[in-house]
Amino acid sequence: MLSLVLSLTGAFAPMLSPLLASPGHGSAKVEWTADIEEGLERAAEEQRVVVIALGVVGEARSERHAKELYSNKKLSSYFKESVNIPGWSFSVDEERALPRFSKLEPGDHVNNLVSATERWLRPNSEGVIPLPQHLWISPGGELLLSCPYEIEAEEFAWCFDEALRLAGVEERPSQVKGAHPPRRLLLGEVLALSDEDDLGRGLKEVELDALLKEMNKRMLTERDRGDVISVLFTDEDAAASFLSKQFGLWELGGPRVAPIIDGTFELLGTISSKKYLDTLERFSSHRRSSLRARVAVAYEQIGHSDGFAAVRKALKKEEDDEVRAEWVRALGATGLGEKSALSTLVKLAEKEDDDRVRLNAILAIGHLLPAEGALDFLSELVRTGEGEDRWAAILGLALGRATSARDLIADLEEGEEDEEMLKIIRRTLRVLDGGNLYEIQSSFSLISESSIGRARLFFRAGGIPTGGDAGR
Repeated sequence: MLSLVLSLTGAFAPMLSPLLASPGHGSAKVEWTADIEEGLERAAEEQRVVVIALGVVGEARSERHAKELYSNKKLSSYFKESVNIPGWSFSVDEERALPRFSKLEPGDHVNNLVSATERWLRPNSEGVIPLPQHLWISPGGELLLSCPYEIEAEEFAWCFDEALRLAGVEERPSQVKGAHPPRRLLLGEVLALSDEDDLGRGLKEVELDALLKEMNKRMLTERDRGDVISVLFTDEDAAASFLSKQFGLWELGGPRVAPIIDGTFELLGTISSKKYLDTLERFSSHRRSSLRARVAVAYEQIGHSDGFAAVRKALKKEEDDEVRAEWVRALGATGLGEKSALSTLVKLAEKEDDDRVRLNAILAIGHLLPAEGALDFLSELVRTGEGEDRWAAILGLALGRATSARDLIADLEEGEEDEEMLKIIRRTLRVLDGGNLYEIQSSFSLISESSIGRARLFFRAGGIPTGGDAGR
């Protein structure tokens, strides 16, 4: 803990001047609370949920959150319901680059970040925590949910609504169109980094430039794995461009390096941002089926709508049924709000001859929730379906956190004698009651028959490979 405080404060004595804003950052529309203790007292008195917004000056994800989330009109009604407390990490020479958060001064950020770390976060032995990160706290000071790293406005809105629901708030703002859970979501838990991780974030632009300059001087080998993963985790165009070129060079190594390339794409889906969608598209028609499958899973794990067109094209061209099963899951994950995605998946779920493709199409419809047609299809399949089709429909409802279907699924438990079916029902109910998706991971693997991991989708509080632990 001491190392965290030292890294935050540095030579903090000079930081007494009022906070200066960077153009376009932050928003005066959000009421930001400077003192976390006062904010928690106010939340308890007024029975408000608390939002803790943590970031890093100069880190791409953090900077985008400041620009795109806190001034977003879609979220303004939610921010009015909560007590909002920021805490950003910075070095002494970055003081002037801090985004504007009302009248907060640098010392307020330090105090809030340290206090949040002591109360709710789980720093590793180096005092490092994942940044950026958002926490939602109950009026009584209990952690409701957390989301480290990427989060879009529609995901932010879902988290807000879920936090209010978990806090027992019945009259909530109207839900934002397209609101859906983020990939890296933990309910009642926070991400803990491994002890070897001395960074816990993506590289800043200046750090990335220095690393790429050094990496360009040498032929990359397995010894550079840590640096490669640091680049993979960085949300910058230069990072994606560099590694896309490296993948092309690695291809020249032939079958000997194929497993390394496959593994790197699997990791890309676990830790990289949507900046890598162009790289995925480039390899979506690769001659090797094992790589195409991992590209499809990467699309599913990133789950961004910008990848939908490429996934749809790849699915139409795919001839290997095992890989098609992966592509249909990707179609659902990238197709939220796309009518053609639902119609395609429903057709596959009803008429596809290959069992694996059909079952994965049913699972994939869960990605499209809360779309009405998706909810209706899965609910009806739960009522009238048989065997694994019915199992897949239940898991699809869990994947989409369809709380409105809870009673339907709970009714199935009474009189059910199949032990595997009971496991699926009970795990699904735990998710719908506020549990995490890792509750259903083993059941998903069983039904989907996919051997490729999806750590980002079934996100856990244990460490993920970032920063200093990347080479392990």
